[in-house]
Amino acid sequence: MDLSVWPDWPLRLGALFHVGLALVLTAVAGEACRRAGLPRVSGYAAAGLLLGPLLLGWFDASALVTYRGVLDLCLVLLLFELGIRLDLRWFGANPWVLATSLAEIAFSFLLTFFALWAIGSGTVLALAIAAVAVGTSPIVVMRVATEQRASGQLTDRLLALCALNVAASVILLKLLVGGLHGTHGGGLVALLHPLYLLVGSIIAGVLIAAAYAALRKIVDPASEQGLVAIVALMLVATAVLTSLRLPVVLAPLIGGALIKWFDPRPHLWPTQFGSVGGILVIVAFMLAGSMSSMGQIAAGAALAGVAILARGLGKLAGVLTFGTRSGLDRRKSIALGVALMPLSVLALLQVEDVRLLYPEFGERLQPVVLGMTLVLGLLGAIGTRWALVYSREARTGDTP
Repeated sequence: MDLSVWPDWPLRLGALFHVGLALVLTAVAGEACRRAGLPRVSGYAAAGLLLGPLLLGWFDASALVTYRGVLDLCLVLLLFELGIRLDLRWFGANPWVLATSLAEIAFSFLLTFFALWAIGSGTVLALAIAAVAVGTSPIVVMRVATEQRASGQLTDRLLALCALNVAASVILLKLLVGGLHGTHGGGLVALLHPLYLLVGSIIAGVLIAAAYAALRKIVDPASEQGLVAIVALMLVATAVLTSLRLPVVLAPLIGGALIKWFDPRPHLWPTQFGSVGGILVIVAFMLAGSMSSMGQIAAGAALAGVAILARGLGKLAGVLTFGTRSGLDRRKSIALGVALMPLSVLALLQVEDVRLLYPEFGERLQPVVLGMTLVLGLLGAIGTRWALVYSREARTGDTP
């Protein structure tokens, strides 16, 4: 009898089974959090940690390499949408909003750097952590705002400041990497590489905006075909940016902002986009957990704790400095500072890029950022939700 026609025993289910089951468990964790009055993304983050090396071990660091393209696509889509929501004219009409952003970026960077430097972390490591600390997770902020159906003064500022924080964090960390090129004997590379990344991202952003404008003349962005066109465009953009070794986050953000600049009307998105984006976000958090292990988290816990406190104070101080002049009362200014706390997948990918270039330095940086994202990925989303509810901008029936 030919036994090859029968299933093997024990069954060989393969990687696809674990990925599918992990998606189900992550989605269930998110729904459990929603029913408990917490943001879904907090459940996604917790599930990602448990599915990774922290508990079940279904995914390890190799999963990040295997599925990196999925994470990049998720960020590209979300940042393109965030860019389209960013009206740069607003900064001209109300320059105090831009001043608020610059202040919270500066305070969070400087306070994080000096706090870490003061306890002996080392100058370069403190600078790298401070650069990452400037950022605010676009995935968490946008998902929580969408889930709460939030709108209003605080929500508009939150999305605008989140976009600027992402750009500032990426640029600062790339400048630091350029400095590392210099210390490793590449003085010319240290000068030219950051310039290439910035100019290349701007040119790519212009091309993305032009391609989107051309596609919009052919298909309706709010239609089913529009969804396919947008995802396809972002897939191509992700592939090209990766091949050119440009940061995948700056170009779509710039492209989206340019589209809004030349056409300030509200831009409709396909109704199916929320479902596709939701799936990608679940995958992103599920895979992000593969980077975590108890050993790494414990190794960076002390520095991570200091960085979290310094970063939080910096963002609150920056928002409070100019918040009232920009049109927010002190109550909403405090809420905005809290809403900017999330840190998650993007920070981990930034560190992974540094680790690939400079493994020894990346191994020192990674545990600290892992510790920060562990806390701010879980609790930051709760803080953002609280801020939207407290400011009475949530539309889900919650009350502060």
